[in-house]
Amino acid sequence: MKMLPQVRIILLAVLMSSLCFTACVKNPVTGKRQFVMLTEGQEIAMGAESHPEVLAQFGVVEDAALQEYFAGVGRELGRVSHRPNLDWHFTIVDSPVVNAFAVPGGYIYLTRGILEHMNNEAEMASVLGHEIGHITARHSVTQLSQGQLMNIGLGLGSIFSPHFQQLSGLAQMGLEVLMLKYSRDHEREADQLGLEYMAKAGYDPEQMSRFFQVFTDMSEEEPGAIPNWLSTHPSPPDRLRDTQLEGARLKRSAPGRTFKVGADAFVPRLAKLVYGDNPREGFEENGRFVHPDLRFQFDLPPGWKVENTRRAVFISEPKGGAVVQLSMVPPRAGRSPVEIGRMMGSQQGHQLVSGREERINGKAAFSGIYRVQSDGGILGVTAAFISHGGNIYQIAGLAPESVFSRYRRQMDSSLRSFRELTDSRLLSVQPDRMKPVRARRGDTLRRLAGSSAQGRIKIEDLARLNRLNPDQALEANSWVKLVEPGRR
Repeated sequence: MKMLPQVRIILLAVLMSSLCFTACVKNPVTGKRQFVMLTEGQEIAMGAESHPEVLAQFGVVEDAALQEYFAGVGRELGRVSHRPNLDWHFTIVDSPVVNAFAVPGGYIYLTRGILEHMNNEAEMASVLGHEIGHITARHSVTQLSQGQLMNIGLGLGSIFSPHFQQLSGLAQMGLEVLMLKYSRDHEREADQLGLEYMAKAGYDPEQMSRFFQVFTDMSEEEPGAIPNWLSTHPSPPDRLRDTQLEGARLKRSAPGRTFKVGADAFVPRLAKLVYGDNPREGFEENGRFVHPDLRFQFDLPPGWKVENTRRAVFISEPKGGAVVQLSMVPPRAGRSPVEIGRMMGSQQGHQLVSGREERINGKAAFSGIYRVQSDGGILGVTAAFISHGGNIYQIAGLAPESVFSRYRRQMDSSLRSFRELTDSRLLSVQPDRMKPVRARRGDTLRRLAGSSAQGRIKIEDLARLNRLNPDQALEANSWVKLVEPGRR
């Protein structure tokens, strides 16, 4: 389960207020008394306050019909869960990453990336059921109450050195999600609850293990590629075996009952869903970063690694010695580049060493050198605040003061290259999109992919999306998920 930086603040505030009121309450799933520091009302309030931040971080898939269908399946599962009266909320977020997560209080999110790997409604129900299980059993609330909030850190902490993980002010742009890993027992319980809820709602419980097979294959092909919600203990092969056995047992316990799979109800709804990264939101092109929707571009230091998020772009030196970060300044932060630049130097722990008002590639700007106190020591920062398209952009190059001079020229060159994007080809790029089709008897995935001019879409990726051998004969009228290449 992932939570945003602002969510952590909410959690801490709620926990502090709870120190004066603790109780042993009955767990909705086990019926046993357990010590927790959050009441149900506080848990729900936490989710309600966190929800806008999740949406701001990831964005929402703009398909009202798909969202309502998704939420309808989720509500159906919620009604048969151990907390049927909870006000459940289900959202598909706009991320290509294969992931699913939940926030306490009934808020559940699936990415479009994980949705595209599903082949039917029952598989979607299996992931929803798993996340519902975490909430009904109050797993995160239990961990918080026991002081087991672990693995907290910047989502990009593996890219940046520790110096960049405790910054305030300049570093408060585009912070990635935080991670709360569940225990081995919690993950197993969520699997079992998900299977139970699936079966109660009439979904084929054996579809959970079939979907888990996707990630077992991913872990074998590319270690470390499996999503966070599936990567905690027990390992994917163990979970595959356990869910296979329990799914089969649940079906045996209901002889004569017909369980739903729902390929016809599910697959056609994926049509036009963006596949992979959306180039409209920024991409690398010949040594520069371009953003078609916001109509800007800037040069990248050669060999540095780019991480593009909805809130910021991070460009890190290969060994983690320095980073350039770009983000849009919140409107409330100031009215001009000069005001914002000087205000940044007045924040606690920040010192404006030198600064000036200027024009960068014809745009009103303020540039400055700062010293920033962080938990890891003093940072040297070169920054520019640039007016563009009715917004103000903040580009900052950061490095430990001891090595700041080593990277300053490269960072300055990058931030001073910020300019208007005018190339009509780049401005008109479009994303790849899902294209479900019906197979005819004797068709193969390879043949269908070729006839659709897949171009840069690899047959191996299509095979993984569909869980098909590229050359196997397909059943007549079965669904196949192709990808329609966008304009590049």
